[in-house]
Amino acid sequence: MVLVPIMLIFCMSVLTNRFVLHGKPPYNLVFLHGGPGAGGELAGLAEDISSAKGVIEPRLYSLGIKEQLEYLSGIITRFGDQKVVLAGYSWGAWLGIMLAGTYPQLISKLILVSCPPFQSAEAKNIMDTRLRRMDEGQKNKLATLTRFLAEAENDAMADESLAEIGKLVLQVDAYSPLYLPDAFLECSYKTYKSIWQEALKLRLENKFEEYLSAVKCPVVAIHGDYDPHPARPVLDYLANHLERFSAVLLKRCGHCPWQEKYAREEFIACLQKEI
Repeated sequence: MVLVPIMLIFCMSVLTNRFVLHGKPPYNLVFLHGGPGAGGELAGLAEDISSAKGVIEPRLYSLGIKEQLEYLSGIITRFGDQKVVLAGYSWGAWLGIMLAGTYPQLISKLILVSCPPFQSAEAKNIMDTRLRRMDEGQKNKLATLTRFLAEAENDAMADESLAEIGKLVLQVDAYSPLYLPDAFLECSYKTYKSIWQEALKLRLENKFEEYLSAVKCPVVAIHGDYDPHPARPVLDYLANHLERFSAVLLKRCGHCPWQEKYAREEFIACLQKEI
């Protein structure tokens, strides 16, 4: 595994765009993390897959989607093997659609893992589902962390609060979690807030339809049946807007398939088949 640049960032508030190379060249697979601003969450998965194929694992902290797309196109052009297979997780699935639609010449296949809904009405129940799954202790902790986030006096405090909220949410997003350790875990609230506000506006304006119409490569969606992000509306939307589309629905699987006791093996096999 090669970290480019070779450095460790201990202060979350100074996180900048960079990437990690896993395995050996050619690097013809790119993983896009979720969040936004949750760099490093795919490090363990990338390392597992890199024994079969070299992986570029970007960690994105630009405050604008355009800047993130330009950064990605630059590293793919520099390190990628002509066209690459692009796998995006959660928010990274949306970013992958935008990248494949903007730079179709760079992408040979697009894999969407746990993709968020494309219509606001379909997303409104996600948090309600999470709250129904929480016990009182988890609900109280979420309320406390949300207050800490709102009252954070600096970026580092906000980053820490958001990271803790993320960990709590992932507990109830999972069906039967393995809690596999990741090599790195980073979080930028500033990136999350800026990028997510921009992304929600794109959804409200139905811009993803335009991006999908520009995608030229085959698209595969992998989704868990226990994911609070509803599978059927996502898969139906993609099927209606793509010419070459296929889907895999994983049973007993939440939002993070590679960390699921009952779905990890099937997910890894599916991923290896598609890449």
